Amino acid sequence: MSAQFALQWPGKVVFGVGQLATIGEEAKRLGRRAFLVTNRELSNLGLAGRAQFILETAGLQVLVFDDVQPDPTCGAVDAAAALARSNRCDVVIALGGGSVIDLAKGVTVAATHEGPIWDYVTYTGANARPITGTVLPLVAAPTTAGTGSEVTHGAVLDNPSLGMKAALLDARLYARVALIDPELTRTLPAGVTAMTGFDALTHGIESFLNVERTNPGSELFALEAIRRVAVYLPRVLADPQDHEARAELSWAATCGGMCITLSNASVAHAMALPLGARLGTPHGLALSRLQPVVLARTWKAQPERCAQLAGAVGAAAAGMSTEQKAEAFVNWIQSFVRQIGLTDLWTGPGPDNALCAQLTKDVFAYMGRPVRQYRPVFAPEEIQEMFAEALASAGP
Repeated sequence: MSAQFALQWPGKVVFGVGQLATIGEEAKRLGRRAFLVTNRELSNLGLAGRAQFILETAGLQVLVFDDVQPDPTCGAVDAAAALARSNRCDVVIALGGGSVIDLAKGVTVAATHEGPIWDYVTYTGANARPITGTVLPLVAAPTTAGTGSEVTHGAVLDNPSLGMKAALLDARLYARVALIDPELTRTLPAGVTAMTGFDALTHGIESFLNVERTNPGSELFALEAIRRVAVYLPRVLADPQDHEARAELSWAATCGGMCITLSNASVAHAMALPLGARLGTPHGLALSRLQPVVLARTWKAQPERCAQLAGAVGAAAAGMSTEQKAEAFVNWIQSFVRQIGLTDLWTGPGPDNALCAQLTKDVFAYMGRPVRQYRPVFAPEEIQEMFAEALASAGP
């Protein structure tokens, strides 16, 4: 093996049904004044109150911030950080999905560093202000099975004034404790379950096909994420009370977060962030439109890798050539999107030429690196064509 790579994981991963009960013991090792970040829905369901009770029983003072909206903005991060700072909070607890965890990560930085959080966002490379000091420690308890944000070192933030979504990236953003309790995903609606699960699947696919950054560690987690999502996401959608499937899907999401941390996401994610910023399209839904069209232009350039993915999802039949297996994977993912109901959720605007041109411009303005790490390396006109295909009205 000739590859050169380094693997580092600074956080602790706690996994299992009922593990939310340990959040107080984990948090009190890190601080005494907790800033609990969540959303109104989880407050109304009683999950936030349950977490608050466990934290307070362990001896922590708790300030609850439950005003997180989908796709957190940089302004929302700054406002939440000001609240945490004024109350002298010394540990941040994130209870929620990717948006909650991303806002909480932003708070860990913004509460300890000067200036607006957007100054620290890496969207064109060298212009980002460096994170130089200690950030607040984070405990992340995901309530969705998809983003893997509990084990990544990044947070995606929205800047509405610029029409841009981009990543805050730094090793200090790793959660000190990732507490994955599959029971917390039981309240998710089917559509959100499907979208977040497809996000986890895409993390595995893109990491595996990222030719510049893939390594044995990322490949291991990528294939685990892909295999589990392919089997267990349909099971969860068919029977929301299938506890085994929920546990497997939660672990798939964590594996997806691990593999993109060890390598990187690639073209579909590079296209999905501008699409979400411009149209407000939920991330997993955007990926369900983009990933199939990207793979349709990928398999001939990476036939062996795509053939391996076909084997991972059970789409490779005996006697198939490498090329036939690779193409079978493209066909499988198209049918999988339909199987999990995401085709029916699409309400996009259609393939408007001006919009597709703007989205393409956005990709190369601040998401060019993942495009360059892929094979084939798509030219701008190819990215624009793929946007047009993805935005076309859904078929049967």
